[in-house]
Amino acid sequence: MISLILNDLGYDSQLDTFIQSHDLADFEIGRIIRESKKKYMVKTELGNYNGQISGKLRHEAKSRSDYPAVGDWVAIKPMEKDQAIIHEILPRKTIIERQAIGRFGKKQTIATNVDVAFVMQDITHDFNLNRLDRLIAICFASKIQPVVILTKIDIAEKFELADRMAQIDKRFNDISISLLSNKSMEGFPAIQNMIEYGKTYCFIGASGAGKSTLINNLVGEKVMLTKSLREKSHKGQHTTSHRELFILKDSGVLIDTPGMRELGVAESFKTLESTFEIIFTLSDSCKYSDCTHLIEPECAVLMALEKNEIDRSYYDNFHKMKEEQSQFELNKRGIKDKGTIKKMKSDSKNKKSRR
Repeated sequence: MISLILNDLGYDSQLDTFIQSHDLADFEIGRIIRESKKKYMVKTELGNYNGQISGKLRHEAKSRSDYPAVGDWVAIKPMEKDQAIIHEILPRKTIIERQAIGRFGKKQTIATNVDVAFVMQDITHDFNLNRLDRLIAICFASKIQPVVILTKIDIAEKFELADRMAQIDKRFNDISISLLSNKSMEGFPAIQNMIEYGKTYCFIGASGAGKSTLINNLVGEKVMLTKSLREKSHKGQHTTSHRELFILKDSGVLIDTPGMRELGVAESFKTLESTFEIIFTLSDSCKYSDCTHLIEPECAVLMALEKNEIDRSYYDNFHKMKEEQSQFELNKRGIKDKGTIKKMKSDSKNKKSRR
């Protein structure tokens, strides 16, 4: 019989089947609720443990993504007092990851086993559509449903709010968008009603978007530190420096993450299709099937750009992310020589002859 606490954490029949078929019944099963510098807090039906990975798990790890992350289900052996050894990471159904900052070709795991990502964006001074593109691309690459939450609507001018909403409606199709004021609580009940029992929700966005405050409001107590808005700029200050998981009573599971301002999408080019759906739909009408949407004649994307049917920033961000993903793939494969990159650029330029 599955314990109530594990159900509260999102435990399901698939995990139960895996445990039984892999002889893990003698292990204590728990979920990583906190991770900081390879130090882990594991929650089980018996309580919380300070976890360390086993020597075998460390030896078999080929990259940082093979180590536990917040959201992981793990098999542990309790030791003295509140200590435990993590022996196995159970299969992950989803992984939110990005390019590791400053480490070419490497991925950084943000959270695992997430069902819905709340993508939080300040709608006032720190509003950034290109960053929103990237955050949504990360969600689609991870096969996780994104829900955009636009915050600080209480300090936004009416015309500003209307303009930002129009920009978002034009750029993103079929993505749920909610408005929120953490101060007046406008929009909070609607977000609270989205959260379902047994599901896991991750909060991602730039520092100061209001992630920690929203989590405090959802939990019903101050579990995350928050800081007031900076004077004049109205920008929130960075508060979260680690990843942490919280359990809502009779509801879902929440994961907070540090603010992400520098983002790189660590997936193949195909993952851009969902984020830049307008461009990919237009590309079906291009003259050339391998059109780069840069210089070719009869390019439907370029024609739409000239007619202002798509935004210049949207178009530029598409090419920037496409180039970053190509570079990421090269670095991941160990192809770092300038000759290969120059050849790729040369092939692109040669398409000018089609004119």
